[in-house]
Amino acid sequence: MTRGIFYLPPDTSSSDIIGGGTSALAILYPGTRTVLKISHGDPDEDARCELEAQIYDLLSKSQFSRPTSLLEYKGRSSCGRGILLGYAENHTVRRYLQHGARLPDTTVICRWANQAALGLRFLHMNGIGHRDVNCDNLFLDKDLNVQLGDFTSSSLHLNSAQREDDLFELGLALYEMCTGVQPFKGMFYSVDDKRAEFLKGISPDLSHVALGKFKSPISKCLNAQYKDTEELVLDLSTCK
Repeated sequence: MTRGIFYLPPDTSSSDIIGGGTSALAILYPGTRTVLKISHGDPDEDARCELEAQIYDLLSKSQFSRPTSLLEYKGRSSCGRGILLGYAENHTVRRYLQHGARLPDTTVICRWANQAALGLRFLHMNGIGHRDVNCDNLFLDKDLNVQLGDFTSSSLHLNSAQREDDLFELGLALYEMCTGVQPFKGMFYSVDDKRAEFLKGISPDLSHVALGKFKSPISKCLNAQYKDTEELVLDLSTCK
């Protein structure tokens, strides 16, 4: 893959870059709570970022009530090179877990689990498969509320296999929230690879004492026992 020269937008500098992934950089406009997510410039990455923009545009016109647990979408950038999103001051759930002195208490995990499930349900209600649910794509606002984001790997045509995969990976994310342990860390596994390892009993360990009241919904996610995200939302709605 060959990348051309990358130019920062006017009125920004390298110090305004707050994050990035395989397809894009995140740049916080100085003095604002607005983030520009912009492609690195490779044609494949441009296509993934355009897909994400299409998904945000579609969701903004949804007939269903939009939950607060999605990153705020502020439209396409005036420069035509990216999308504008709300700023998640506390970065991601994974980063929070890695840098915290101790695991969050149960009430926080309950809130995160509910918010993540509601965000995923909204995607599925609109026929979208996320296809990369993990604690790096669960962002945290200033009040530590979860906001699901990053649709660069998503599908506009949700099918039953993608729904099952999203629920499986959300189960892994819930496990990480409870234990601070990232299943399959450092391994570039597909969802099918992760599922095969789980079925062999290798990872994750569902006997972990920290799972507590979340053991049942996590197990159901990993064992494909939910028909859809609505069933998971109902299970988690009693969590306090």
